[in-house]
Amino acid sequence: MSDGNDRGGIAEENTMTDVTKLNFLQQSNDLIRRLPTASWIAVDEEMTGISLPDAKRPRKDDTPSDRYSSLKLASERYSIIQLGICLFEEAGTSTSSDGIETMKFHVRRYKFTLFPPDDNSLAREITFNPSSIHFLAKNNMDFNFMVHSGIPYATKEKAEKLMDRFYQKELEADKELEAPKTPTNGNTTTSTTTSTTRRVHLIRDDDKRFHARSMANLREWLDAAISQNLDNNNNIIIDDNDNDDDNNNADATEGVSMLLPPCNSFLRRALYESIEKEYPNLIVETSENSQLRVLRLNEEEKKQRRRRLQREGWEKLLIQKIGVYRVFLALSKACGGTGPMSQAEHMILAPTVQEAMQNRKEGYDDDDGVPRRTIPLVVHNGLQDLFFLLTHFHHHTLPPTWAEAKQLIHSYFPVVYDTKCMALQFAPRANSRGPTHLSAVYEETLRSHPHWNRSFQPIGGRSTTETLQLPQPAVVATQREQQEHDAAWDAYMTGAAFCGLVYTIHDATRFPATSRSNFKLWNCDRENKMIASMYGRNKLHFHLSPFTIDLESPHSDPLGRGMSLASTFSVADIDPSVSTRDIVRCLTGMSDSRGDRVNFEIIWVDDTSFLAGAMLPNCQGDHQDELRFREHGKIVLKALRDTFNNGEKITSMEELAATKYEVAEKQSSGSIWNLWGIFLGKAKERGATTEEEEPVAERASKRRRLF
Repeated sequence: MSDGNDRGGIAEENTMTDVTKLNFLQQSNDLIRRLPTASWIAVDEEMTGISLPDAKRPRKDDTPSDRYSSLKLASERYSIIQLGICLFEEAGTSTSSDGIETMKFHVRRYKFTLFPPDDNSLAREITFNPSSIHFLAKNNMDFNFMVHSGIPYATKEKAEKLMDRFYQKELEADKELEAPKTPTNGNTTTSTTTSTTRRVHLIRDDDKRFHARSMANLREWLDAAISQNLDNNNNIIIDDNDNDDDNNNADATEGVSMLLPPCNSFLRRALYESIEKEYPNLIVETSENSQLRVLRLNEEEKKQRRRRLQREGWEKLLIQKIGVYRVFLALSKACGGTGPMSQAEHMILAPTVQEAMQNRKEGYDDDDGVPRRTIPLVVHNGLQDLFFLLTHFHHHTLPPTWAEAKQLIHSYFPVVYDTKCMALQFAPRANSRGPTHLSAVYEETLRSHPHWNRSFQPIGGRSTTETLQLPQPAVVATQREQQEHDAAWDAYMTGAAFCGLVYTIHDATRFPATSRSNFKLWNCDRENKMIASMYGRNKLHFHLSPFTIDLESPHSDPLGRGMSLASTFSVADIDPSVSTRDIVRCLTGMSDSRGDRVNFEIIWVDDTSFLAGAMLPNCQGDHQDELRFREHGKIVLKALRDTFNNGEKITSMEELAATKYEVAEKQSSGSIWNLWGIFLGKAKERGATTEEEEPVAERASKRRRLF
């Protein structure tokens, strides 16, 4: 990746990076370096499955807590194939020919391909859902590439244990290197240490002859090396040529070595013990072809070799074991506005082994000079994305209760925006029943902001940095066909749509026109309740449900689309012959004490039950709205009771939800975690049918809900 040069206010640089095992260290360092300056971060994932086989369609009156025991199973069973991360960073403003001032943003995309490590203690089994795999294959997913080049990953606990173990091992090695050595003249020296392990005793004559011959060759090599490299004072002469780069020339400058003849593991151990006893200052290591290599080094060369082995060990641990957990840790720290809180976290995030080995105390994150701010995480229909992140990098299973799961998400990502939720519930739309899958929301962003004709501009199959001005629709359609369902491109569309939705909501709120270029939702106080109610902060879309997930409320979730639990009612045990028209007839013509019309919505649960509730189209969630909901709810309840008074059961959704949450919490805390059950996939716009996009034949045969 090159650093972009601004030309006419538009930064241009290749910002699309495929990250594999080969370039993981370099590109994860690049990501970690850029994260603190991002305005917002968009993520997207491709998985091996998003729904369990034979999953049943859920009931519309299910709360998120009702579904959680089955909902969590997919992320515990299936795996992430791709993780796309897109950074959006402020890059000043530009003014169009018609005088419209627009903020610009640099955009950088990363696509991480994942595959479990070759270590049974860390590996997560890969389970493929046939439907998902067929879909991904049709969209050019290369599964061979995933297996050969995929980056390993580990959970938080395992990653920190691995790094703590490495740190302690390195400290011991440093102490051993700095400890006083027994003087030696380069010839046979008696070891001052005794081994507590049982030593090898050779019995066969062939083995004894091989051992004696190998030791004789070693003595001959040592004598020759010493005689050729002694100065007049009998000091060993070391060639220091080409010693400028420890990393590139380490092998060439680490003294001299001798490769012993090939043999079996029994003889290798016998040789190792003999060399350790007779020549304690020599270093013996096993080469790639399982032969013993003997190295003769002076003190400076030993330190140099020590630095190389330390660097290689740290890099190997990050690339082959810890892997993408490093990315998750950096992402969660950036979103939470915190730094490393332990030595292990510091070592995982450090850009070099030298910085990693610096002894830092826990809680040092405020004194490392890195600016801290809470950065919003942006997803689209992202509940499952968040669940998969937790089961891959926090713990392989999710918490037993819905409340604990929400708290866990909120602890890692304090500010989350879901563009599907924003589009459905918070942004004004010409067609309130129009599609809200990712590409539709992204294309609507382009149509709604035609002056963004140069921002977010990808070039070719990859991307150039962009400023927040977007490609022309025809160009976008071509690029979307090529890149949709690619995790990095979907993350890019999610982040671009977020910016468009933010300004759409801002403009609809009738703020002064001059405030547009100064408004920065991503810098707003995360405790600001107005921001939460206007833009949907920490609200997640809940698929096929009237509920909206509220990450800021651990024990309850509100209804969406301008509805309230307090003014919505469940009507059960009705006559199956009752139609939507009958319900509309009983609720039509209602008005409140101010003469305002009482709007309502009807949601069918099954043939003998439905939900009906008052609806405030421009609800802001303030005290006045709460009073109106209460009043309108009483009016709706009276109308329902007047019509359904022949044994039907009418219950407030507020009461039902409270009871369900209480029962779910008790069941979860008193029983073993449920391992199987019904699962509702998130229908993540990967070709799955959504509520807004059901087939025409099916849509025509059902009773639809009405406002």
